[in-house]
Amino acid sequence: MKKIFTFFIVVLLLLTGCNGSEAKKDPQQEKGKPKLSIWLPEWQLKSTIENIEKSSGGLQSLRVFGAYFNEKDAPFLTDTAAKIHRHMYNNFRDSHTILLTFINDYVVDGKPSVQKDSALLHRLIKDEQARKKHINDITSTVEQFEVDGVEIDYEKIAKEDIENYILFLQELYDVLQKKGLSMHVVLVPSFPFEIPLPDGPSYTVMAYNVHGYHSGPGAKATFPFLDQLLVKMEKSNQKFDIAFATGGFTWPKSEKAIALTGDEAKQLINSKNLATKRDKDSAAVYFYYKDQDINYEAWYADAKTLESWIAYIQEKDPKYEHFILWRAGGLSEGTVQWIAEQK
Repeated sequence: MKKIFTFFIVVLLLLTGCNGSEAKKDPQQEKGKPKLSIWLPEWQLKSTIENIEKSSGGLQSLRVFGAYFNEKDAPFLTDTAAKIHRHMYNNFRDSHTILLTFINDYVVDGKPSVQKDSALLHRLIKDEQARKKHINDITSTVEQFEVDGVEIDYEKIAKEDIENYILFLQELYDVLQKKGLSMHVVLVPSFPFEIPLPDGPSYTVMAYNVHGYHSGPGAKATFPFLDQLLVKMEKSNQKFDIAFATGGFTWPKSEKAIALTGDEAKQLINSKNLATKRDKDSAAVYFYYKDQDINYEAWYADAKTLESWIAYIQEKDPKYEHFILWRAGGLSEGTVQWIAEQK
């Protein structure tokens, strides 16, 4: 009897020890890794495919970027966009969600392209007849390219078009739902979040463009900017995913910024043996260099920057779980590896 009693005491102690061990687990481990998705730009075919081949294990959805609009206000894919879609469909359709992103860029042969064209968007959604035609054009395009869902990235929406834009989102969602396709919508930080959005679609807010072509040197996102954005988003009736930007810009002295991928930044740093610093207000990397007697200041987001932005958001509010990256193509080796680890 004494041996049996001793046995039960030992078992009880072991179980208590296990429970104590569980209680000491790192809260960060309990929370788990963020869910990541990424946009695939049509203008960087080779490096986009290479980046995805090496990082796909850490990605949820692959978003083909995308469908522009021609002189007939009809959506189309460039040859490279179609090639990217074909590669993703052939290699990842069983493991990833594949989306096609529609962008209100007006691209016509022989004419300058207009990015985020407000006039084009007005024509597409101005009344019920226009919206119906536009929705039919979207579904016809999707029928040519097998995808799991449609993403709408329409920017520079005129104030007078907001009401029709909301109607368009609801009408498009109703049509896509009947076809078994998901719907996703990208919003800029300046969107009027107090305006109710239709239930059903998945919404993403761009958390970048603090610095860029329009400004002097600095990070694409800063922690104070993220604080302000979170306050704005709380006004909405919807939940959001958050998009962060990879890479950055380099600023020639007294001239406009030049886009800089993460891979280009690393090549510059290594080739010129440059010293780098990390900004405390953004976690972005910045450095200075000289080329052909011109002084430059460069800022970019590396893997640690992206990780810091995500951690900052999740510490503020753990309900934010899904983060979309702008973009594949020209990612540094470190960023590719970090994405791949988010399994």
